[in-house]
Amino acid sequence: MKIYLVIFLLSFFSGSVLINRLKRFSFKEPFLKHKNNTPFLGGTGLLLSFGFGASALFFYKNIYISSELTRILIFAFIVFIMGLLDDFKEFSLFKKVLIQVIVIGLFLVKGKPIQVYFIPLWANYFVSFLWIMGITNVFNLLDIGDGFCAGVSLIAGLAFFIVLFINGNLITAGLFACVCGALFSFLIFNFPPAKIMLGNSGSHFLGFLFATLSMHGDYATLDNPFSVLIPLVILAFPMIDTLYLIVSRLKKGIAPLMKSNDHIFLHLLSLGKTIKHALLDTYLTTFLWGVSGISLIFGINIFFLSFIALAILFSTRLIFIANKGQ
Repeated sequence: MKIYLVIFLLSFFSGSVLINRLKRFSFKEPFLKHKNNTPFLGGTGLLLSFGFGASALFFYKNIYISSELTRILIFAFIVFIMGLLDDFKEFSLFKKVLIQVIVIGLFLVKGKPIQVYFIPLWANYFVSFLWIMGITNVFNLLDIGDGFCAGVSLIAGLAFFIVLFINGNLITAGLFACVCGALFSFLIFNFPPAKIMLGNSGSHFLGFLFATLSMHGDYATLDNPFSVLIPLVILAFPMIDTLYLIVSRLKKGIAPLMKSNDHIFLHLLSLGKTIKHALLDTYLTTFLWGVSGISLIFGINIFFLSFIALAILFSTRLIFIANKGQ
C-alpha cells in the first residue's frame, strides 16, 4: 500500500508545482487563454504530473508493464496531442469525430477489447469502440464549469482505484492512483473561481484514460457475473449528465454534439444555486454511484442495493431540479 501513497503524493506535488508554473506562464501569453481569459494548459500539467507518478510506479522494484498498458499510455498521449491542437485551432465537428474514429480504431487493431464472453468477438470490438468513443467525449462534455469535470473525475478515479486494488489489478490500480494525485493538484487551481482549465487536451486525455484503463481491469467472476457492470455504475453520473444533455438538445432541435448550456450542472446554476452548492450536489451523487460500484464487487447484497437506490434517487432529484431551469 505504501507505493500507492508515494505515487499519489508524487503526482500531487509535481502537479501542484507544474500547474502553478503553467498558470503563471499562460497569463503572460494571450494565445494560451480561451475567450473567458482563463488559461487552458491545465491538461498539460495533468499529463506531466501523471507521468511522474507512473514513472515512479514502473521503476519501483522494476514492475513489469504489459504491452497492453504500454499501448494505452501511448495512445492516451496521442489523444492529448490531438486535443492540444484542437485547443490552439478549434477543429470542426467532422474533423474531431474523424480523428477520434481513426485513433480509437488504430488502438483496437491490436488491442484487447472488452471481454464479454456471451457475445461474439466482433461484438466485443464494437462495444469497446463505442465505450472508448463515448467515455472520451463524456469527459470532454463534462468540462463546462469550474471544478466540475476535475471533481467528478477524482471521485470516480478513487472508486476505480479501490475496486482494482481489491480485485488484485495492482498496476492498473497504481495508474489510477497517479491519475487521482494529478487530479487533486489540478482541482486546487480549478476550484471556483478557476485559475486554469483542462482544455480539450486534458478532458480528452482523461476520458480516454478512464475508458481504456477501466477496460483493462478484470471484474466479472463465475460467482459474481454482475460485477462486469462496475465501470458502468462508477461512471453512471457523467453518462446520465451526457444523456440528459443530448435529450435536451434534441428537444430544442439542436444536434447532440453542438454546444449549448443544457447540462444538469449549468441548469442548477441558472436556478440560482451557488457554484459550490451545485458542485456539492454533483460530487455527492457521483460519490454514491462510486460506492455502489465498489460494493458490487461483493455481489448483489443489501449494501449495494441501498447505495444504488440512493444514487438513483439523488440523480433523479438533480434531473427534476434541472428541468425547472430549462
